Amino acid sequence: MDKKAKALFLSLCVLTTLLTACSGNTGKSPTSVDSDTDETGAVTIHTVTSEYTSAKYPQGDDITNNVWIRRYKEEFNIDVKTDWVSDEYDTKLNLAISSNDLPDVFRVNPSQLKQLIEADMVMDLTAVFDENASERLKGYMQADADSYESGIKDGKLYGIPQMHWGLIEQPDFIWIRNDWKEELGLEDPKKMADVKNMALKFMEKHGGYGIAADQSLDHLNLLAIAWNAHPDMWIEDNDGKLAYGSIQPEMKAALAEWAEWYKLGIIDPEFAIKDFNAMNADVVAGKVGIQPYFQWWGYNPGVDTVSNLGKEAIFYPYIIPTTDGKEAKQSIFFANNSYIVMKKGFNNPEEVIKILNDYAYIVDEGEGNESKETLSSLLDNDIAHVVGAFRVLNPNSDYEQYEAVSEALQSQKTDGLTTSGMWQKYNNSVEFMNNATPGAVGDYLQQGAPKNAYGLAKNVLDSKNYIMTALWGVTPEVLASYGTTLNDILTEGFTKIIMGTESIDYFDVVVQNWRSAGGDEATEAVNEAYGK
Repeated sequence: MDKKAKALFLSLCVLTTLLTACSGNTGKSPTSVDSDTDETGAVTIHTVTSEYTSAKYPQGDDITNNVWIRRYKEEFNIDVKTDWVSDEYDTKLNLAISSNDLPDVFRVNPSQLKQLIEADMVMDLTAVFDENASERLKGYMQADADSYESGIKDGKLYGIPQMHWGLIEQPDFIWIRNDWKEELGLEDPKKMADVKNMALKFMEKHGGYGIAADQSLDHLNLLAIAWNAHPDMWIEDNDGKLAYGSIQPEMKAALAEWAEWYKLGIIDPEFAIKDFNAMNADVVAGKVGIQPYFQWWGYNPGVDTVSNLGKEAIFYPYIIPTTDGKEAKQSIFFANNSYIVMKKGFNNPEEVIKILNDYAYIVDEGEGNESKETLSSLLDNDIAHVVGAFRVLNPNSDYEQYEAVSEALQSQKTDGLTTSGMWQKYNNSVEFMNNATPGAVGDYLQQGAPKNAYGLAKNVLDSKNYIMTALWGVTPEVLASYGTTLNDILTEGFTKIIMGTESIDYFDVVVQNWRSAGGDEATEAVNEAYGK
């Protein structure tokens, strides 16, 4: 029920991180051999993964055959076989779970983890992690103990959290096409009315529509904080109880405004039938100049936008304003939404831990220990993100990385760049400044541009201008059991209001439908779990 989970599964993220080896040496310990071996003595590990469209592969490579897959074989004599790749990963994995047709190692969301544990289908990883994880990998778990504990049930580790890049990645923005803004001499938006007026002026000058959205409503929902609404989030109400942000009166005010925008043609008239990729395709095609989006806009659709429309068509991030001119309070969610699990009966779990150690080594210790060519091949062009279940991220990386990169760009001194990720962000920022290379625009907009996403996000965190979800950690089982059912009720009802097929008063009907379908039960469970 978490907007960040959806985004992560769609692209994720986006941004650089990366690898560490085992205990003090390079992490290249001898490979054990048992029944899951081929004729060459290599251990074979089967996995599955989702599409990652932003990666730019060398000729002949793809998500199932690339530099990482070759590294596993060359360094550890491990053959990783990808049984399937899908752009509807969760749906296909749910089918695999229901038919008990599981690979050896795979990534799951919290609901899937719960289901697999209850069905006794995944391994207890407590001992294998304790005995084989590098100190760096264990350090990631210590840095975010809440996420680590969310993969534990009854004292046993079943899901290794894949972690995240830190809370700095969570604030969201309004991204505005810069050449259109400058062409019309428009000021930075200070109120939500300014965003509306800018959209209308863009439409008058360039046609199309004003603001990009898709059928999930995730991107419109990012703007809800302007009305002090916090959809998808559990917050404390006036009585001190926990309540779901999507059904609060503030959300009704946001929907009323969006319905007006839709009448004016500001919101994409076809948003209700467009998925994430179709929404971004319109941005890349130049049909729209404003997009509520996450901090990683520069990676997707930014790369394709600059490639197709030129460097002047770059979008820049702006803080989401309120209706009265203040900065809106951002929504901060529990950050970990995916876990690495291993099928019960899998014979080589320690080999998977070797690969996880290696990823952490490359990302955090590769600089100075590996050649620039090696690091570039593993990390550049979004290749760092095609490893599926075979990575854990450093939850402190991006905040520290932004500080180091920002300082280096300002001072022109690179002494503080100590990881390959820092160097990549720095080099790509310089590359875009000098050559407008499309593949570098993601790092540039995230950290290197005069107006960059992480600079704005750091200000949000440092000023504590945010609200944190009360659901911090393990999701109560009753709530998890509803899957997407409750949110689907809201999405369908809210879409009708926005499109004008129902009046704004229908909001109260939607809320009642949500409550009757299990929302009240879920609310009670959340309050019980968190002592309210």
